[in-house]
Amino acid sequence: MRLFFIVFLISSLNLSAQDKLILDTLSLETDSIVIYHDKSWEYLSMLNFNGILNVELDSFIKNEFKNKIIQPWDNYEPYVISNDLSIIKDSIWLCNVDENHPNYHLPSPGKTNSRFGPRGGRYHRGIDLGFNNSDSIFCAFDGVVRYAKYNSGGYGNLVIIRHYNGLETFYAHLKKIKISKNQKIKAGDYIGKGGSTGKVSGPHLHFEIRFYGNAIDPELVFDFKNNCLVSDNLFIHKNTFSYAKKYGGVYSSKAKYHKIKSGDTLYGLALKYGTSLNKICKLNKIKPSKILRLGEKIRIQ
Repeated sequence: MRLFFIVFLISSLNLSAQDKLILDTLSLETDSIVIYHDKSWEYLSMLNFNGILNVELDSFIKNEFKNKIIQPWDNYEPYVISNDLSIIKDSIWLCNVDENHPNYHLPSPGKTNSRFGPRGGRYHRGIDLGFNNSDSIFCAFDGVVRYAKYNSGGYGNLVIIRHYNGLETFYAHLKKIKISKNQKIKAGDYIGKGGSTGKVSGPHLHFEIRFYGNAIDPELVFDFKNNCLVSDNLFIHKNTFSYAKKYGGVYSSKAKYHKIKSGDTLYGLALKYGTSLNKICKLNKIKPSKILRLGEKIRIQ
């Protein structure tokens, strides 16, 4: 009734063309509808969304680790944090599915080509699933899309989805992306076509599962041979990330860089990536007073 009344009021004003003025804003959970005086309206998805989907888990993590483990929301960078999960002392119990989000779906029915683990001189932080080019790729659990665009770091067309169970899933090398950032999504929803974009020798899906930025063996969660969950529950402990001692934690390589954009500061980068100003300065052999240039690459790990 309120929306109908506002639209009726706007149409009766017969205002002349000028800069848009906001007449009213309707809140819909984390979204908003902005109504302008010229009869137009705009839907603003996930307005002021802080990235927290599992409030209970996030509160536990913050209290248990004194804010040393964080999980920011970023639509432009696939890796946004540098959490050291070796500080975990006791197991963390996650529910892959529960009564509020009971469904799951394997991302692709393809055959496993390459597993999680060492590969040459680096560590393969996901699992590669083969398929015919342009096969459909699906969302693993209910969640919200954090990242959906081309990634120049090797992933090609990449989708990252944050889930209510505390995990994030990565879907790389897609031919086409059919969803958008900040979109709410359900397990089994179509997210795009599989392909061979990025650094890849042939069509396959590179699928990752991450917990607060650190990769987990997807075969601890999914039984890809039998197309089901290994268990409704997932227990995470420091040994889950034992590979990080040799190969590094969050990132796919030990070195990680950020390309400077307008508004970036060294202190802001330290906050964004969960590191310190002193560490960034030491890595780049610069002083905190350094003037940053647009397009310049700064190492943050």
